[in-house]
Amino acid sequence: MRRRQKLVLIAAGLGTLLATGIGSITVTHATTSPVDALRARRAALLAELVAMQPSIDSAGGQLNAAESAYQTQQQKVLQTQQHLASLNAQLQSLDGQMTADQATIAQDKADLGTIIRATYESAGNDQVLAAVLSSNDFTQAMDRLRNASQVSHQVSDLVAKLSGQEQQIREDRVQIKTDFAQASTLEQQLSSMSNQLLAVLMNRNFAFNTLDGPARAIAAQIATIDEEIAAAQMPSYAGGGSCGDHFAYGQCTWYVASRRCVPWVGNADQWYYNAAAMGFKEGHVPAPGAIVVFWPGGDGASGIGHVAYVEAVGPANGIPAGYFLQSEMNFAGWDRVSYRTLPDNSPGIQGFIYGQ
Repeated sequence: MRRRQKLVLIAAGLGTLLATGIGSITVTHATTSPVDALRARRAALLAELVAMQPSIDSAGGQLNAAESAYQTQQQKVLQTQQHLASLNAQLQSLDGQMTADQATIAQDKADLGTIIRATYESAGNDQVLAAVLSSNDFTQAMDRLRNASQVSHQVSDLVAKLSGQEQQIREDRVQIKTDFAQASTLEQQLSSMSNQLLAVLMNRNFAFNTLDGPARAIAAQIATIDEEIAAAQMPSYAGGGSCGDHFAYGQCTWYVASRRCVPWVGNADQWYYNAAAMGFKEGHVPAPGAIVVFWPGGDGASGIGHVAYVEAVGPANGIPAGYFLQSEMNFAGWDRVSYRTLPDNSPGIQGFIYGQ
């Protein structure tokens, strides 16, 4: 009985707790912001890229080594080809010399025939004795005998000279042809090695590109994520439209004040300081709806500065990352609205005015 009463009391107590809300369990769900998701994705891609880097470095080193070996081999092939060209030029020169020498030899042979005939006529057998006997004195006889001997020496010298020239030409041709054949064989061997190294180079290049291509794609994804993070963290102006326009009609200040609330006064070169004095937030990052203030003379501004209205910020609406689109008046002409796309960090920009 007591046990039953105890169960009743427990049940009643639980009912009271549930009715009063005491002891209720609250379940909370963790939320992840879009920027956090982008950062997590970026971290994963970066880790993947870092893991690929050793293989890329190794493949790059092998590619550089293959390129160096191929270039060295190509230099050897080029040197051998130049040597072949030199030998060929020498051979052609020797052929020309041989042709000229053959003409000289033919002329010398004709001269030799004349000399032989003259020698035979003046010193042949009976003619020698006749030359001595027909001399008027002993001195004349000796002179005729010496002339015959001199002619005989000339004949011998000419024959030796011609024989030496022909022999030298034959030896030179044989040597040059031998050198040419050796150089041709070397050139073929080097060309074959060069082709092999070229195949290795192409394989190394393919291997490197196989790794480098995905790495570049990952790096491009990281860059895109960086742009998305920057766009998500970009300050924005959430204010309404104009709150009254007390500036001169047709001027840049009048146009901007017609687009959003500008409670301060002054020329364009005074806006950045006057807005800060009234509690408006300022910075150096463009945001849609913000006022961009230019230094005097900056980006085509006049001597009293210039202001414009930020329409959109890249990457979006055809505007590249790192740029923004602005509308402005009195830049292309008085009371005329024109548009420009400028880089976020243009040196002519003093800053951007956001909301309060």
